[in-house]
Amino acid sequence: MKKLLDCFEYLKRYHIDVLDTISIMLEFFILKSQKLKALRSLIQNEMKKNLIYQELETLIQSLIKPSFYVKINPNVNILKVLKIIDQTPLGNQIIEQFLHTITQKKTSNKLYYYSTPSEINQLLISLLEIVPGDEIYNPCYGIGSVFLSIGNATKDIKLYGEELDEKLSNIAHLIAQVAQIKDTKLCVNDILKQPIFKSKNGFEKFDKVLCNPPLYAHMGIEYLKEDERFGKMGILVKNYPELVFLTHALAHLKKRGVFIIRNQTLQKSSLEEKLRERLCKEKMIEAIIELPKNIFPHQNHEFSILVISPQNEDILHINANNEHFYQKDGKYNRLIHIEELANIFKKKLKTPYSTLTPLEQIQIHDLRAQSYVNRNSPLTHSDTLQSLGVEIFRGQRVYGSPKDESIEYYDVGIADFKPYGITQIFENKKNRGDKVKIKKYALQSYDILLSLRGISPKIALLGEVKSRCVANAGIITLRAKNKQTAIALYCYFFRSAGETALKKIYEQSGENTVNIENLYRLNIPKDYSKDSKKIFTTLEKLGKELEMIENKIKNLKGS
Repeated sequence: MKKLLDCFEYLKRYHIDVLDTISIMLEFFILKSQKLKALRSLIQNEMKKNLIYQELETLIQSLIKPSFYVKINPNVNILKVLKIIDQTPLGNQIIEQFLHTITQKKTSNKLYYYSTPSEINQLLISLLEIVPGDEIYNPCYGIGSVFLSIGNATKDIKLYGEELDEKLSNIAHLIAQVAQIKDTKLCVNDILKQPIFKSKNGFEKFDKVLCNPPLYAHMGIEYLKEDERFGKMGILVKNYPELVFLTHALAHLKKRGVFIIRNQTLQKSSLEEKLRERLCKEKMIEAIIELPKNIFPHQNHEFSILVISPQNEDILHINANNEHFYQKDGKYNRLIHIEELANIFKKKLKTPYSTLTPLEQIQIHDLRAQSYVNRNSPLTHSDTLQSLGVEIFRGQRVYGSPKDESIEYYDVGIADFKPYGITQIFENKKNRGDKVKIKKYALQSYDILLSLRGISPKIALLGEVKSRCVANAGIITLRAKNKQTAIALYCYFFRSAGETALKKIYEQSGENTVNIENLYRLNIPKDYSKDSKKIFTTLEKLGKELEMIENKIKNLKGS
């Protein structure tokens, strides 16, 4: 492998575009697999450099289509490269690892957008359960690195696909040739403007579909609103290209499809929820596999694999975001135990990492695996905020509309939160607002306030509320049944165990916006109120002392 990587780096110095270097390496791989004797003849015959170069060009051009051919810089030491190719064992798995290294690990090449980590490719193909004769479609195949995994499963398939970038498509054709997949129809095309695989009878159907959509793509969607693929569902969201590609792919799906999507599309509301509702209503979700964090270079998102097929009464959730399924590899994580994941999927097993949930128990607002795996395990040692009778709601903007009237109230925000103890003084006084909304969302004594966003919670406990006040839109309110429960919960969230549990809710929430349903399900220990009176008394004392110190500092600044 090292010799191949060194060869790639050597060739890179002589070619402006790194994609050209990949094409040239693939040309050498094809030459070795199809004309080994000719390759060795070039090495053994002591010809002049220009003659070797000319004969090599002729050989390679006889093996691939002219449009895919990339000319090798004549200044390259051809004999040196040919010897490395000849001496290095080559097979699909070695070539797959080579491509993984130059695209996913050598991030300076900036190729990670155009391919998928090799282990993810292997899992995707295992989930598809490809059989000889299958027709497989990929609406955005990039450089086609997944074709090697397909070739490892079976070469007797028909491969279809569309790709916007011609240079990427040329590489994909070469990879399909390396994988010995002969029956291909890989097209350069914009699937949104003019899908190729469509006739007067509608969209062509394919046995299997796989898709890792380009998240960096700009999606011009205005002209698609009347498109039969998208118009009826209203799920066109330019910030979520995976939903557009998924919806397009559904028009082509016959038996099973696998799609890589961001977790936030499994839990956000509004437009994205319409697609989730359709998939559940039509029983199309077979499985959702949550992938380990930090598995794709230069991606801060969390990802899942969505498996789509017809007539599913249950959804299998597998949480592979567990140390059992990944290992550290440099700056990033790599998926391991792929066969175990594939076996769990194939047999629909219930394990510590997976569960099978009937459709009637599925909650549309959150389809992530982490929200279902082990969720139904008996937790006799704990309550939840819901079981404790806590009411949870978001703050509101209650001013700035035509309904505003003259009314005095305080608009409460995070800036009002006291670090410890009771929060009772508010700064942002308003004189106009929507009286109906202000009355509806008015804060009450001993409400607990949380920040809506962030990676860790900010928290406050109100004291006796003597003035009219409303939490702004950046706040979540927790309203306990009584003062004692509110103080006990506030003290629990102050302690390390409660702070960690609450922080996890923030970390799991899409776009760092807290999901209220997750808060309702937050486990609270039976002994959460232990020593709460003592802790709260101490916190109040410390809070007053801190306030005095802050006032002294302010006075010192003003002196």
